[in-house]
Amino acid sequence: MPEPSTAAFDAGVARALRSLGTDGSVPALDLLGDPAGAASALSAEGGAPLLLRVAQELGAPQRDRDVAFGPAPRDPVWLRFERGAGVLRVAPLRLADAGPARSDAGSAGGAGEGAAASRDPVRVEVTSEQRPCCGAATCTRERTYVAAWLALAPSGAGAAAAQRLLVAEAQDLEAARAEALVEAVAAPLAAALRVPLQTARGTEPPDAIAPRPLPEPATAPALTAAALARFAIRSEGELFVLRDHASHGPRGSATRNALIGAALMLLGLALWIQVMRSVSAGDSAIAIGVGSAAALLSLAGYAFLGVARFSSRYAARSAPVASFGSGRFVVAPWVSRTGAIDLRPEGRLGAAISAGEVHAVQVQPRGDRFAVEIDTDHGPIDALLTDSEDVAHYWRDAMERAVASVRHPGGPSARQRLRARAQAQQAASAG
Repeated sequence: MPEPSTAAFDAGVARALRSLGTDGSVPALDLLGDPAGAASALSAEGGAPLLLRVAQELGAPQRDRDVAFGPAPRDPVWLRFERGAGVLRVAPLRLADAGPARSDAGSAGGAGEGAAASRDPVRVEVTSEQRPCCGAATCTRERTYVAAWLALAPSGAGAAAAQRLLVAEAQDLEAARAEALVEAVAAPLAAALRVPLQTARGTEPPDAIAPRPLPEPATAPALTAAALARFAIRSEGELFVLRDHASHGPRGSATRNALIGAALMLLGLALWIQVMRSVSAGDSAIAIGVGSAAALLSLAGYAFLGVARFSSRYAARSAPVASFGSGRFVVAPWVSRTGAIDLRPEGRLGAAISAGEVHAVQVQPRGDRFAVEIDTDHGPIDALLTDSEDVAHYWRDAMERAVASVRHPGGPSARQRLRARAQAQQAASAG
């Protein structure tokens, strides 16, 4: 099936960028998708105004009956500022076509909601917490999750408190490594914004922020804002989730499913009419045969209408591509009507796969497009499809980092050892 057009999404992104005084051809930094590249660019001296994409703070995890979900997703936001200016401009990922964008500093709503606005940065703060290594009952290891937040001053007299934007995050069994990667982004960002950097070791004033070395090299040049906009990765609860913001998710198929369901119900109705005629004529054999077909069409139509009803209520503005957490990953995870990730270890393509069973994350050509393929013990899985090879390589690197951040350390798992033993026995029997 051909992919739905992203023209409306692209137009919305272009409007958001114009509200910041820039356009989609300008390089943009995603501090969450490419922390090393972003840190390198932030550390550079001088240059044009910086365009960054960061994430909004999420709410609490959700629960629907007996099913646990992560927090409801929110679109990322754009930031644009000049080094040392002490003020930045914030705009949503996309803007609806509803007349000229307002750009006053007191725009209603929080960061990333409504039109572009000028905001005052207050500080960059680094936080950390401990999380379980994986879902194994026998594993007692813990991972250190470190995040950097950009605190913004209240947007107006009616705002109750400062807002926070997630600018960097990392998770590792070695706390020092996670802290080093996050602080390598947080330090140059705080210096560029001329705000204090607050870490567990204390607060560094803007003029005394020590430079941090990059714990890993920058692998690829920054994408343009237009190329970067569609996909984004960030933590949602204890999962790292890669989302497609140009996708309507289940809502995109609601009309199609409703039309199919209505057509099947109409065909079923026609057959039920024929059943009544056959019964009236005393032709029981035809009545039974046609009635069976009518029942099948009616059930199928009802099912399609039920799916359409659920799909039409899907409220999120994005769809998850893959989620990574608890030592495993899921491609195309199930979601709630708000777009929150179903925390059960399964998705539309089947059960979750252990991160230890991943052989490689690689880019493969698919006709005139490019797929990010996750090669596992169970075979390759296409997780993401895009028109641009540069975009595919960018998100391949991000997914590779996500897999590494949740993989259980050590050698082969018990399942892998059993599989290897069975394969060896089969080979010996065949020989």
